Amino acid sequence: MSAIWGILQKDGKPVSEDLKEAVIKRLGIYKVDSIDAWEKGSIHFGCGIQYITPESLHEMLPYYDAEKGLAITADAIIDNREELFKLLGIRDEHQSRITDSELILLSYEKWGVDCPRHLVGDFSFAIWNERKEELFCARDHVGKRTFYYYNDDRVFAFCTVIRPIFDMIKRKPGLNEKWITDFLALKGVVHGIEYGESPYERIYQLKPAHTFLIKAGGISERKYWDPLKEVKPLRLNSDAEYVEEFRKVFFKAVHCRLRSISDVGIMLSGGLDSGSIACIAAEKLANDDKRLKAFSSVPMEGYKDEKIGGFIADESEYIQTIVDKYSNIDIEFCRNEGRSSVSDISEYIDILEQPYKTIENSFWVLGITRRAAQKGCKVLLTGQSGNTTISLGDFDMHVKTLFGKGRLLSIKREVRGLSRLHSIPEERIWKEVLRVVLPYSLRKIASSLMGNSRNWYETSPVNPELAKKWKVKKRLTKKGYNLHPEKFYNLKNAHKLIVNNVGFSQVAVSETKASLVHGIVNRDPSRDKRVIEFILSLPSDQLVRDGVERRLIREAMKGILPDKVRCNHSKRGLQAADWILRLKPSWKEIFAEIEQALSNSSIRHYIDADKLMKELDAFREGPDEKNRRTLRTLLIILVFSRFIDKHCSMKI
Repeated sequence: MSAIWGILQKDGKPVSEDLKEAVIKRLGIYKVDSIDAWEKGSIHFGCGIQYITPESLHEMLPYYDAEKGLAITADAIIDNREELFKLLGIRDEHQSRITDSELILLSYEKWGVDCPRHLVGDFSFAIWNERKEELFCARDHVGKRTFYYYNDDRVFAFCTVIRPIFDMIKRKPGLNEKWITDFLALKGVVHGIEYGESPYERIYQLKPAHTFLIKAGGISERKYWDPLKEVKPLRLNSDAEYVEEFRKVFFKAVHCRLRSISDVGIMLSGGLDSGSIACIAAEKLANDDKRLKAFSSVPMEGYKDEKIGGFIADESEYIQTIVDKYSNIDIEFCRNEGRSSVSDISEYIDILEQPYKTIENSFWVLGITRRAAQKGCKVLLTGQSGNTTISLGDFDMHVKTLFGKGRLLSIKREVRGLSRLHSIPEERIWKEVLRVVLPYSLRKIASSLMGNSRNWYETSPVNPELAKKWKVKKRLTKKGYNLHPEKFYNLKNAHKLIVNNVGFSQVAVSETKASLVHGIVNRDPSRDKRVIEFILSLPSDQLVRDGVERRLIREAMKGILPDKVRCNHSKRGLQAADWILRLKPSWKEIFAEIEQALSNSSIRHYIDADKLMKELDAFREGPDEKNRRTLRTLLIILVFSRFIDKHCSMKI
């Protein structure tokens, strides 16, 4: 993978040497194996390469073909290499030395601006066509790699990360007030709904599955992949055929992500998603006499493992069954002793270049990434998107889908099946069914009559005046966020969530930037374009049947994933269940810093400081489990405060 950058001077002037040196110095904090730049006239490209795959060792980026008048800089791992070899007519003896950037350039020569449609993998790239005097930029289907840009009448500048753009435009942009307002107003871990924006004014992101074409007439944006329109329903003759086709697609998605010049690691939980990926990867690696290094987060020493809302804190007994089945898996249980949701805030802000809300999980995710890199891994597998792809299928979604088709007898069968599977009275399940199928407007009325009509915006930390200015409630409600009560979705609506660019873009920020800092690339087979398209093609009863949720992956992994994991229908893992306990030793200092942050004039413009000060007072004696949501909010304000301080002190 790479950190790429580029500048197009629209006035025709060359890029100054000082500017090139400033960008290269800025990227010096990242763990890249080589860094170089190329320029000709008013165009300048740069690339800091990380050697991840065998083919990447041969990369020479930026690359310029004087004969064809084409230049490229690319941040890419292309996964459908064999398919492209055939389509591009590349002979067998040349295939092992063909780099991924060469494949991109050859694809551009063959298909022009449609080339991203034919690529599978994690990529962002820019191609300069000097004969046409146009710059073509693209980002992969699910936006796995970031691509930030700035555009005005004078210059178009882009980079994998944000801060080098400050040097390219010779100033530090102001903060994006709308983005920050949304960040503070949104419930949960969502950072923002405007996925084409960033925390900085006029610095944007090229959207997932989109391209840019910049030429004299201006800039044009184009979406090249729309699976909701393109994917057709799959109709096979038997369950066995669906399972076999799923295996083909899923196994291919895992296998192609094992290309590495060093060890392959995996962020492993005791669940279906990462567990399935680990088993498939271990089996494939064993064929080449290679090992899989697994890293699993478990609670700190002395933590009493309790069920929290039906979740279990320590999944090690489930993880161990996977390790026992595959002798080439080396497991390391990571307790992250001495770490907490506060200990890594400053480092994580520096990595992400923005504030974040993954309070409970940030420290252990960062810890595992750091540890995997220390152990020599170049690839770190995850199954982060598994719940919306490979293990899609929950009871409520299926019931709502059946109800919409008038299949009441099928709903009755599902209720009976769920009752038998979990030993739950059918009457109780029918109450849930009624809640699911009741029109949302009626559910809102019922919730209000029962006194459950909570208004998130009354408890939100955002300054009410800013929320009003940016029409937050109207905009967020229109896009389905901060709803109360929560909505239930049928399969068709679930498909929209699967390919939601809000989620794609947010995950990419952490994955791309952490990989640059630690020299290890995060790869997720469950977010493979081909896997997504296959899941979108399936009928609902392949995903749920007879009360069995996440049915397809359970069937497909028979004999591969241990039954203790595969057939676990009731226990779900909860990483960092001990996150509040970890705060207690340093709570006095944490409390004081939050208190100081709430008095900071630099952030009071954005927050409802008086309300938050009252809420903080309830935690004066220490954090507890009673009001986890408020505690999360206060820690998010701490993150935000440190981000603002860093921004204010930053110089270019």
